[in-house]
Amino acid sequence: MLHTICCCKAKTHAIEKAEQQSFLDTHSDRDSACIFCGVTRENGFNIVWENEYYTVFTDINPSSQHHLQIVPKKHIESVKYLNASHVSMVKEMIEIGHDVLDSLDVPPQLRRLGFHIPPYISVHHLHMHVQALPYRSWLRRMKYPIVAGPSGREKGFSWFVEAEQAVRLLEKGVQVRILPC
Repeated sequence: MLHTICCCKAKTHAIEKAEQQSFLDTHSDRDSACIFCGVTRENGFNIVWENEYYTVFTDINPSSQHHLQIVPKKHIESVKYLNASHVSMVKEMIEIGHDVLDSLDVPPQLRRLGFHIPPYISVHHLHMHVQALPYRSWLRRMKYPIVAGPSGREKGFSWFVEAEQAVRLLEKGVQVRILPC
């Protein structure tokens, strides 16, 4: 049952304590108008895992059997606001996502982790979709297209970026966007 998942170690791995503090200091505190800044059980969220920096909860309108969201506890507007200094954070979110899917016995080939790119987002707070495929319908699948980039580019035209694509783009100093990059 998702309520009992405790799959990740309590301490963070990818980001050293000093780097985390630097990251947290450069971002605003919680935005009182942001629903994802208020992720708590008391606010009706089904939280399946959390630590000091991140919260994982079930999607309110799941596109697949297991559809979770990972959000940082500090407010970051979206994936478009990330840069090379955020690579460790995204890698840590990926690790948490895989740990949760491991606990649900989801095979690696049936996983999709990624971000929607503005303006194709409904909540303006960075959130990684963590999904166990297949999707519930072809229409749901269309919301999460992963497109390889043309002519040596990492990503093609798409409103969704796979998490590993985002890491590779950020490592190169490239901003994640809808157009090929």
